[in-house]
Amino acid sequence: MNQKLISEFEELLGKSRVLSEKEELLCYSYDAASKDFMPDVVVFPLNAGEISKIVKLCLKHDTPVVGRGSGSGFSGGSLPLKGGVVVSFTKMNHILEIDEENMFVTVEPGVINADLKSYLADKGYFYPPDPASYEFSTIGGNVAECSGGPSAVKYGVTKEYVAALEVITGDGEIINTGSKTVKDVSGYNLTQLMVGSEGTLGLFSKITLKFLSKPEANSLILVSFDDKDKGFKAAISLLKLRNKPSMLEFMDKSSIESVKSYFKSDIIKIEGAFLFIVEADGSQVEVDKSNAEYKKILKEFSPVFLFSSGNEEEKRVIMEARKAISPSLRKYGDLKINNDIAVPINKIIETLSFIEGVSKTYNIPIINFGHFGDGNIHVNIMLNKDDIDMVERGEKAKFEILRKTVELGGSLSGEHGIGLEKKEFMKLKYNDYYMNILKNIKKVFDPQNIINPGKIF
Repeated sequence: MNQKLISEFEELLGKSRVLSEKEELLCYSYDAASKDFMPDVVVFPLNAGEISKIVKLCLKHDTPVVGRGSGSGFSGGSLPLKGGVVVSFTKMNHILEIDEENMFVTVEPGVINADLKSYLADKGYFYPPDPASYEFSTIGGNVAECSGGPSAVKYGVTKEYVAALEVITGDGEIINTGSKTVKDVSGYNLTQLMVGSEGTLGLFSKITLKFLSKPEANSLILVSFDDKDKGFKAAISLLKLRNKPSMLEFMDKSSIESVKSYFKSDIIKIEGAFLFIVEADGSQVEVDKSNAEYKKILKEFSPVFLFSSGNEEEKRVIMEARKAISPSLRKYGDLKINNDIAVPINKIIETLSFIEGVSKTYNIPIINFGHFGDGNIHVNIMLNKDDIDMVERGEKAKFEILRKTVELGGSLSGEHGIGLEKKEFMKLKYNDYYMNILKNIKKVFDPQNIINPGKIF
């Protein structure tokens, strides 16, 4: 690393906000993608002006710069693939303004999703996007990856809530996109272009989000079926309702079997071939009505178990069962290939059946669960990292599953992003002309290719 650049950062930010010792840098060399790349330096800006100066210094020294929130991503999006500078947003973690009349809140990118939810809930409001990592992932990372979560079936994903952004481009310039208005068609929609751009077009310094009024009540149903076709038909029936569920999470037979040996409860049973967690929310009257309607429909498909509750402790137990999936996977191996494919809802069963076949063909455990209501399947290929042959089979299985996903009209990623992990598979879905459009967009915002290089393509 250019020692002169480090000295310039220390002059700009102070030594306490610049890390350059190997022991300090290790913590910023990895995320949840099971790969690591060492940065040369980590800096901690406090505002857009400092970020702008950081980027301009990187331009001067032709040095890559990568934004980082909590480092909880599964696609390698925040990894410094080519070394250089990691910009950590952990000190930019303030809620700057709440506009209750227009129902917008402006935050810095380092604000934790759960903290924003709690802040708004205390005032009677609701920010719906709820990725599994919401307790520690940042809003900046959520926007960069367009994170989803269980509530997406009713409330949508992060892109539905981003109204405006302050962004520092690859030129080091500060731009402001969007506005606190319901309607805004002034030129190209750069706000939505930035959402899901995986930190490759610029660094966020302010994010303005819409929020909603908090639902008065909610209830949960845990229901399982002995046949996945029955479960599929039951779920489709729920999605066709005018008051459709606010959550429709599923576990296939592989994840049910995994959780059964890990999670014990006197309240609920984890069994069957296809299991759902169904939520109704709204006013208490609406919840009671929806819950009764959901149970009536589900019973028509002969479930092997059905449990419904509005009790806080019982709801907590139901959600604990869902959260138990990931830790229960450890018995299958110490290396996980995590695919978050998305397919049209009517292709979910075909996709799961195909994955079962891939699991048998390559003789590796593949555990599936996810968000039935939006077709987002979390495919967990479990491997032993010291078994080279098994790891190779796992990579082949990953390719087969992604190829089938595209064939069925699906997406390579529903909410984790392409990043480093899936960029080689983009050719399965997009031709050279399409990819060149993406690359040319990147050049407009980052002509010297210093902002998170080596991701997506």
